[in-house]
Parts: sequence; structure tokens; C-alpha cells
Amino acid sequence: MIPESIALSVVFGFFLTELTGFLPGGLVVPGYLALFLDHPSRIAATLLAAGLTLACVKLLSRYLVLFGRRRFMAYILTGMSVLWLFDLLAAYVLPSIALPQGLDVRAIGLIVPGLIANDAARQGLTRTLIGLAIVTLAVRLALFLLQ
Repeated sequence: MIPESIALSVVFGFFLTELTGFLPGGLVVPGYLALFLDHPSRIAATLLAAGLTLACVKLLSRYLVLFGRRRFMAYILTGMSVLWLFDLLAAYVLPSIALPQGLDVRAIGLIVPGLIANDAARQGLTRTLIGLAIVTLAVRLALFLLQ
């Protein structure tokens, strides 16, 4: 199911960008999110990680010259670092907090938050989230119809 989801994500993301100009947070990202729509806490953690990544790289860009590939790599590496911090929090802080049974607060993928943050930096967070939601729902619907 993963290959189909990613392929649909690339196709739908391409058409969305061509028709509206909205970037969906990376061509493969909606495909991964579509597979996790039944785990909203994981999607929320991924979007939180993307927001923190965006803020961190904007702060870094005050002190470093970031453009082109260097900026893209800053988003990917910062996103990975944010996820590692999330994992540390999950291992050491969350066990002491009474969370509802079965709540999964891990983010999706290793580079997904960085890809979302990269597109959000280019076009704005609102446009990115709208594009991401449209393509994610379209991929999920297509997967449902293909089953």
C-alpha cells in the first residue's frame, strides 16, 4: 500500500501545484500522512515538529547564510533534530504523565517535518497546510476506492 500511496501523492501533488500554485509540503508527504489518517495524534506531532523546524531555521537564518540547497538541508537536518528531541521527551518525560491509553505521539517519517517546513517557508504555512490537506484526503480517498 505504501508504493501506491506515494505514487498517488506525487501525481495529485503535481496536479494541485499546477492548478492552484499550492505546494503540498513535499510531493511524498501527503502519501505518508494519508496512511496515518486514523492516527491523528501522529499527524499532530508531525505538524508540530514541522512548525518547530520552521521556527528554528528562521532563527538560524538570522546568523547563517541559508539559501538554495543549504537552506533545504537546514530544514531537513533541523527536522531530524526536532524528531530526536521528541523521542527523548517521549522516553523520559511522557511516561511520568498520565496519557490516554494507546495515544501515540510519535511523528511520521524522519524527513517529513523538514519537507513540510521547507514548503511552508516558500509559500506560507496556511497555503502549505491547505495543499497538504487536499492532497492527503485525495490520496486516502483514492486508496479507499482502489481496495
